[in-house]
Amino acid sequence: MNDTMRAVSLRDGTLALREIARPVPGPGQILVRTLACAICASDHHYMDHPEVAAADRSGMRVHAPDQDVVMGHEYCAELVEYGPDTQRQWPIGTRVTSVPALFVDGGMRIIGMAPDAPGGFGEYFLLSEGFARSLPDDLPVERLALVDAMAVGWYYTRVGHNDTTVPLVIGLGAIGLSVVAALKQRGAKTVVAADFSPSRRKLAREFGADVVIDPAERPTFEQWRAAAWGNSEDVHDRIALAGLAPCTVYECTGVEGVLADIIENCPIGTRILSAGGAGSDTISSATAHLKGINLQFGGGPAVEDWYETLDLVVSGGLDPEPLIGETVGIDGLADAFERARASDAPPRIVFTTA
Repeated sequence: MNDTMRAVSLRDGTLALREIARPVPGPGQILVRTLACAICASDHHYMDHPEVAAADRSGMRVHAPDQDVVMGHEYCAELVEYGPDTQRQWPIGTRVTSVPALFVDGGMRIIGMAPDAPGGFGEYFLLSEGFARSLPDDLPVERLALVDAMAVGWYYTRVGHNDTTVPLVIGLGAIGLSVVAALKQRGAKTVVAADFSPSRRKLAREFGADVVIDPAERPTFEQWRAAAWGNSEDVHDRIALAGLAPCTVYECTGVEGVLADIIENCPIGTRILSAGGAGSDTISSATAHLKGINLQFGGGPAVEDWYETLDLVVSGGLDPEPLIGETVGIDGLADAFERARASDAPPRIVFTTA
């Protein structure tokens, strides 16, 4: 096997197709060949905000501007080679995937966010054998590559959903849509979903949203109140609110100012789960305090969420394929990475080697 490979790598702040060293599996690791890998907003965040990786004391993200970092953490791959000290569970050629974490030298890296943990934007990358799971051969590799995206929604709904609330999902990119799908999987009776994009609102319907909102038509929370309470009028009296459904907001935009707007306009006692991860935002802590807002940032998915989602996707209980708007080869990957930033881009563009 050649000791180099083609990969779209990040170096000195620039993403380009390069010839770089093929990774060599260490103890407990396996070498895999990329079959499909999706472009995620987290890849954009890693590239655009190196200060986040530089400040990560866990060492899971590594800021290494002068080295090649091969991103890509939503993948389906083929087993090529076992490293030393492995159990050799599957035949060479088996399709595999894994939670995007790699054990290296006693520590752990997020795959695709460190030079020693290359991801799926190259021809080959590494997995920890203990995290890997075999995959069936009769499912599209693009669908199998989207487990990680769907697992985010599975996590947020596990910690956020209960039967008394009427959830509101704001922002219908891949993560917002995964939240919609997971809410319906968990039995939510009325899911309200908001986005300015008609195509994304249509996708939300496909994933099970009961009410879709165009914020350009009427204020978002006015429309939420109409769906949840049957009356669009705001209610500030806590006694009157006691008879109305509470609101749980899943913020999935990553746009500065959205979180502040939610806090200003949501009902008293709202719980907000912020999955969007805007680079910075300014919120009114006084307003949040007066309303008794419960705000949670990030935090998932946990390993159990990831593998539960994998089982759902493999069994057909959860189908992420509507997220896929385009597939590209390695020669078009760097350009697709930039196009994926646009608000009108499909929720997922997937690099495939077919």
